[in-house]
Order: sequence, then C-alpha cells, then structure tokens
Amino acid sequence: MAKVLTQLKDAGEKALEIAKKKGVKEAEAYVVSNRVLTIRLVNNAVFEAKGVHDIGLGVRVIKDKGLGFSSTAQFSKRALEKVVDAAIAASNARKLPFKYSFPKPKKIPKVGKIFDKKLAELPPDMGVEIAYSMIENALEHDSKIADTAGVLNLVEYHTVVLNTHGVSAPNEGTFFEASLTATAKRGAKSAEGSAATAGRSLKEFKPEEIGHESAEMAVAGLKAKKIEAGKYTVVLDHEPTLGVIGYVAAFVSPMIAKLYIPLFLDKIGKKVASEELTVVDDPLMPGGIGSSPIDDEGVPSKKLTIINKGILKRFVYDSFYGALEKKNTTGSALRAIFAVGISAFPGKNYNQEPIPIPRNITVKPGKWKRDEIIEDTKKGLFVRRFHYTRVTNPTRGDFTSVLRMGLYQIKNGEIQNAVSKSRILDNILNMMKNINAISKELVVAGGWGDYAHMPAVRTKAQVTPIT
Repeated sequence: MAKVLTQLKDAGEKALEIAKKKGVKEAEAYVVSNRVLTIRLVNNAVFEAKGVHDIGLGVRVIKDKGLGFSSTAQFSKRALEKVVDAAIAASNARKLPFKYSFPKPKKIPKVGKIFDKKLAELPPDMGVEIAYSMIENALEHDSKIADTAGVLNLVEYHTVVLNTHGVSAPNEGTFFEASLTATAKRGAKSAEGSAATAGRSLKEFKPEEIGHESAEMAVAGLKAKKIEAGKYTVVLDHEPTLGVIGYVAAFVSPMIAKLYIPLFLDKIGKKVASEELTVVDDPLMPGGIGSSPIDDEGVPSKKLTIINKGILKRFVYDSFYGALEKKNTTGSALRAIFAVGISAFPGKNYNQEPIPIPRNITVKPGKWKRDEIIEDTKKGLFVRRFHYTRVTNPTRGDFTSVLRMGLYQIKNGEIQNAVSKSRILDNILNMMKNINAISKELVVAGGWGDYAHMPAVRTKAQVTPIT
C-alpha cells in the first residue's frame, strides 16, 4: 500500500513541477490507483470474472485567470508534459469572472473501517466463489426460481491530492457492491425479484441474504394482484427511501441546482420535509459507503446537517462553487460521472473535475423498528424497490417511480399479497412532508453504484397500476 501511494505521489509531484516550469502559479494533481474485480452472473452461472488495474492522473491549472483540466492514464515524462499542456490550453479557453484559488492544507481527520485488508487481498477464485453463492442461495430458496443474473464488484483504491499550496493528502479504501435479479416461473407466468447491497469490508457481505431476498420477491410476484389507483399510505423500505432522500443530495448541490433542478434554490430556512426528518452528510461515519478523511480536493471531511427536523439548513460547496458564491468550501468535492449515458468505472475517477455534492448522505435514525412501522399501518402499501425514478418537473418537484417488483399490500399491520406493476406519481416535497415514521435501523441500500445508509420510512403517495 505504501509503495502504491509513493508511486502516485511521485507522479503528482512531477506534474506539479512541470506546471511550475511552464509558468503556472497554481496547479493541482489528483492521482488514482483502482484495482477492480468484476464478476458477472448470467443464466445461473458465472459469465465473466475480470480484473482491472486502472491508474491515472487529473491535472487542474489556474493561469491568467483561466481554469483548465486534463487527464492521462500514463505517468511517463512525455505523458505528464502533454497533460499539463492540455490543461493550460483549456485554461486559455475558460476564463473566470471571479477570483479562484485551490484549497490550502489543513489537518486531516481519521476515519475508521474504510479499508479492509481481506477484501483488498481476496484471491479472484474466492471472489468468484462468494459471487456464485448468491445464485446458489436463490435457487435453493424455491424450485420456481428459473434464472438469475447479477454482478459483484470488489474494489481497492488509493488516491493522492497534491497542489502548489502544499496540499499533500493521501486516501485509500475498499468496498464491494453486489446485486442479483431472480426470475420465478409457474407455467407461462413469470415474475422478477432483486436485491442489492454494498459495504466497505468483506465481512459485511452476506450473499445468502441477497439470494434469498431476490428469490422470495420473485416467487411472491407470481401471485401479484392489481390495485385501484389512489392515494395510499406507503411504507418505503431502505432502498426506495434512498430513491426519495437521495435526491436531496442533488438538490443541495449549487451546480445541479443552478443547471438542472432548482427546487431548493430559494428554500434555505424553510420547511421542505416533515419535522421527523433530519438529513446529514457524514463522511466521517466509520464504515460509511461514502466516508473518507478528505474530499477530492484534499479538504478535510466534516459532518454537515442538511435538513434539520424538516428545515433546509444549507447547500454544500467545493472550492470552485464556494468561490463563485463567495462561500467557504464545505469539503464536498467529488469527482463523479455526471452525464446521461456514461457509466462510472467502480472506484475513484481521475478523469473528472470535482463537483459539489454530499459524499455520504444519511438520515438520523427514528424511534420505530421497521417491523413496528408495518404493524402500525392498518391499510397501505409496502414498497421494497424503485425503478426508473425521476423528478419530472425540476421546479415543482413532480416525482415518479416504477414499482415493477417488490410491492405488497398491508392490511391490519401485516404484509399481504404482492401487487402487480404500478407507478408512483406524486410530488417529492409532499412525500417528504408526509413522513410520519422513521426506522431505527439504517441499512446500506441502493443500486447502480449509488448506495447509502438509509432507514425505512412511512409517508403518503399517489399510486396507479400500470396496465
């Protein structure tokens, strides 16, 4: 590990030295090593097991009031010369109308349980074995399970952020992400179920739970019944809770708010949710999916309250958007893929400039157990999965999600039959304001590379069947 960080730091320092010789007063190097083992599962079998070691460097320069960026996957002197030249050329084309400077060095906190040596050193054949156990557990759950498909990613990353102000901030971590979809068949009828999870250590991965949950959902779907369109009390399990609360992360990014979804732009200090709801960004959380001691500019992490008892308290900032709005960075820089149709390579992204966004969004636990929320619900729906979730009106907050599997009726505090394919058509602000119960348990939930520690919640929403 020390050898990897030394290699990354050496490449970054060389890039900064080249920039200085070319007359650049301010430069930054973000250097990354990603080791990824991806195991794909198709037709009840391991389809592919592929290991990739991705290393690279992103350079930003500030020159003559211009900001430029470029990246490379090579560390040779010639490659570093070219990437610095490309960043300088980009700065000539992007002049800033405000004063901007890269962050200064500050004391970095420690964050526990974000690097697992066992995960980092897991032999590929063992990775294949634990991935396949998801399939085995699904097939063992019920003879009606006819097919399964899924993926397991095992990731080890190391990064170093350096700049000409003296920032030299290393970071390292491990994580896994796993998902499985099971298909149940009875005669000509079929139904699907899915489960997904993520974590920072190997001991957190429970393949038997993924297998059983996806299979149970698929088998239940064979007996799904239609419901009437209407306003329902809905209990959102951990994953669909992220489907709602996860949008808060986008709403409080000044970049996303100004360019795409302005829903929260004028709402600081105003009520945007039920007083039951407190949302925080906590990158200092031990073992948090998005936890790390620094952000992607080398700024020390800190815990931020975003919504406090229903009241919107703040937006989050990186150094660029902080300078644009004359505010301090909140340590919220993340180099994330932010474009439709572009998939993110698991791990850290060196080929992106940072954007401001919460890095480990979560919810303050409530007073209820998840099962108690269900038992307290006389009539309603239990939602375990969202699909194709969208905010369809970025100013008003109209919200939709397809409930294609994992939807059940609740009667007299008990989960009853599965419900056939339906859709939520409501308003995300109304859904947050109608939250009246939050579970004590925070569970890692999500999918498609987006995971967080989330509770189950109860709210109200308009639901209509899909014919």
